[in-house]
Amino acid sequence: MSARDAAEAATTAGTTAASAGDRGSDARRFGIRSALALTAVLAGAVPFFALWLTVQGRWAPLAALDGDVAAGLNAAVAGSPALVSTLRLLTDAGGTGTAVWVLALTTAFLGIRGERRLAYFVAVTGAGLAVLVPLTKALADRARPLVDQPLVETPGNASFPSGHAMTSLVTWGVLVLLALPAVRRRWHPLLIGGAALLVLVVGFTRLALGVHFVSDVLAGYALGAAWLAAMTAAFRGWQHDTGSGPGTSDGVHDPLEVGSGSAAQLATVRNRPGRDRVRTALRLAGPAALLWAVLSAAGLLVTATPGASALVRGDLAVVRWFAEARSDTWTTLADLAGTLGDTRTVVAGGVGLAVLGLAVTRRWWPALFVATALLGEVLLYFLVAVTVERARPDVADLTDGLPVGASWPSGHVAAATVLYGAAAVLVLRLGRTRRRWLVLAAPVLAVPAVALSRIYVAAHHPTDVLAGAVLGTGWLLICWMVLQRGERSEGAHD
Repeated sequence: MSARDAAEAATTAGTTAASAGDRGSDARRFGIRSALALTAVLAGAVPFFALWLTVQGRWAPLAALDGDVAAGLNAAVAGSPALVSTLRLLTDAGGTGTAVWVLALTTAFLGIRGERRLAYFVAVTGAGLAVLVPLTKALADRARPLVDQPLVETPGNASFPSGHAMTSLVTWGVLVLLALPAVRRRWHPLLIGGAALLVLVVGFTRLALGVHFVSDVLAGYALGAAWLAAMTAAFRGWQHDTGSGPGTSDGVHDPLEVGSGSAAQLATVRNRPGRDRVRTALRLAGPAALLWAVLSAAGLLVTATPGASALVRGDLAVVRWFAEARSDTWTTLADLAGTLGDTRTVVAGGVGLAVLGLAVTRRWWPALFVATALLGEVLLYFLVAVTVERARPDVADLTDGLPVGASWPSGHVAAATVLYGAAAVLVLRLGRTRRRWLVLAAPVLAVPAVALSRIYVAAHHPTDVLAGAVLGTGWLLICWMVLQRGERSEGAHD
């Protein structure tokens, strides 16, 4: 054998040995991680079944704890309307509607970005909740707590386990798992701690509102943890089977094994000079002040007009005509139309627009545009309403808890104008097909529907809804002209 042949044989042997060593190392690592995944699943499943058995067996110590906590917390918060309102708001973070919206939006974002495997992971994990929650409730069939002062309408389904507790843990847990690879390690404790705190708060609200026992909440957490661990383990096994894992030590810090080097960033990072941001804020502030002055002056003029004038009499006559035409069917339709401009719809729609715009463009300007438009609208509405202080129509209304002196302008109409107008602007700006112009149907149909609903329920005069439309349209145009200029300037430096 020549020296060259001997060298090649040695190299081949070394490569084979290294490959065998790598395969052995991969096998050991996979075995260890599989064992950890199984442990995580059992850590959630075992407590859940233990609680289930003790609840079914009516174990006296647990029953006493459940009853005492439910009655004690309910009595402690019942006397504070502000605290009750806060609890009702916070409990929605674990509601079905929130989970569907968050997980669907996350799936869409990942799909647009081409992260199909992660999109499947989110979609299937969320779909499992829709099966596990009602199934376990039906099997346990436990009655809800009986408290002296019910603070919310008691749900019609069973009490065990808490669907809000399980849903919140899975929903926000999924987002944490997705975010970890793209976040610097020093932020990991803050990210995990914040999500954990939110999940614990949701569980507390279910106890304080008197709709769950302690064992219900703990069982929800346990089952949610087991389901999330099972789905995470299944996804990681899928990554290994297809050979698409990162193959780096970053997997130790990444439960989904999406290496930090391959994790998609939310947007292209640009270090914009601070003076540019100040200049943009000033460009927005000047027109905003002018819009406030014009609407405030118009509102003060209307409120100063004598009651016998044609404008005031016509305003009130329209509201009275709608009130006389009320029926159950029209009231239902008006309530549905009103939701198009209520706070929850506007917040959810705004977040959706921002996230989808970010996914499509990989830039921050769509999110900045939507956030500025919606937040600015709220501020302008508040300033104008405080300045004018117009009373609500003197007609029996179908609303509850509205400020008496905040009729001018209509906040619902202004918010709807900004939300659906922003959606139309972004689609027309980013779309490439001729059919994108159909998106104009959103503001054209939604804004008048919201306006008519606010007059029907006697929350506003016709001139109030007109002022709201002017506020929303004017502010949206200001935001677009100013921020679009900044976006073009930013794109020129790419």
